[in-house]
Amino acid sequence: MSLSIAPYKHRKLTIPFLIIIILIGTYLLVQTFNSGLGILAPANRYLLKQTSQLNSSFVRRAILVFYPTNQEAHYLSEIRWLYRSWIEMMKYESKSWRTDLIIYTERYSLSFQQLGCIVNEIRKNETEPPQCRIFLYLRISNRKINSVTNHQTIFVDTNKKELFNVNIPRSTLLYRHLSTYGYIDSVNIIAEGYPTFKYYDFILKTDIDVFITKQFAKFIPFEHNGLLVGRGGYSSDFNNRRLARIARDMNWTHQGIPNIGSTWYGSPYIAQRIATLTLDAMLHLYNNEFARAEREQKLGTLLWPDWHYGVLSMYGTHLAVNHLLISEKLNVTKADQLLDQSTTNPDQFDLEKNNRLHLHCWHTEKKFSKFQFKLGQYNQIHPRTLLNDSSAQAYAMRMALESGLMSLEELGQRLRDISSNRTI
Repeated sequence: MSLSIAPYKHRKLTIPFLIIIILIGTYLLVQTFNSGLGILAPANRYLLKQTSQLNSSFVRRAILVFYPTNQEAHYLSEIRWLYRSWIEMMKYESKSWRTDLIIYTERYSLSFQQLGCIVNEIRKNETEPPQCRIFLYLRISNRKINSVTNHQTIFVDTNKKELFNVNIPRSTLLYRHLSTYGYIDSVNIIAEGYPTFKYYDFILKTDIDVFITKQFAKFIPFEHNGLLVGRGGYSSDFNNRRLARIARDMNWTHQGIPNIGSTWYGSPYIAQRIATLTLDAMLHLYNNEFARAEREQKLGTLLWPDWHYGVLSMYGTHLAVNHLLISEKLNVTKADQLLDQSTTNPDQFDLEKNNRLHLHCWHTEKKFSKFQFKLGQYNQIHPRTLLNDSSAQAYAMRMALESGLMSLEELGQRLRDISSNRTI
């Protein structure tokens, strides 16, 4: 009897112990899985066709870009195809939704007048038709500092100061240190231009060499106070470790999320917070992490992909987002299967199946290549031949070719035609 009792008692103790171990292991596994989902969950976790969190059936969105007017010969074709894809998207958008195209640039050029863009006008209400809106913005490289008074010129139109919230000491530092950095204004418009876009429920901060797809017409971030970020291509083991060390040097927190893209879709407030800290991080990196030869691009791409001055804004965004995720508990999520998608994908089902919202021209010679387009290599293709091809490659090609065949006035009339069919 004594021999059988001991194992029985042992089993009585072992079984509850194993149950506890299993429960703890399951909990830890679920927590780890959920933590991963916070960054890498499928698209449908973050996007809905409608949202009950908004206060009305109207959804107000804006696409925000910086446009260098002094380089119009090079960039006008990109504005044309962005504009063309924007109005194509609106064919599929709810009549109660409003998506404006906002362009920050120094001059209300004839091109924008021909497109029918309005200048320095903030959206007044949700029933206004969709508009192309120009806000006159003085780029960093042109914010000269008077050597006598030390006063910096900040505005294109001093009568419209209320359109921008300018941190004057930081503006001065940006001019002194980063005026030659090519991508500084794409970040600064979000940091300073908040009064022009705070009205919207959601904004899409992006570059001009992009296409808006019809999927964008139906999807908004799942959470009203969240932000989706696109795909970046700058991360390596070396710079991930280096950026974590830099965050410690700055007394910033660091979540360890790599490859954060330059395209952001979501809350205007969160976008502004990220942009503001990105500028601070860029100034720190400039002063502490790059030698003069690197800043002057004398090394070219010799150190790429481990460390490269050309992606300074990406490093700054990396530091800002990783810090804000912890320090302010901001809801920022990587959506690198939705935003910044390739224009070279020939898959007929990819756009629809994977909810691709936004295509971005990368540095490639494959179709669709912005470089080949600008060289006229696709001029023999008629966009009509692409109507039955639903791939990202064909969509980008068709939008670009159509935008080139249409006059600016015709593009503007297309917008007015769509706007006239909107709910009042």
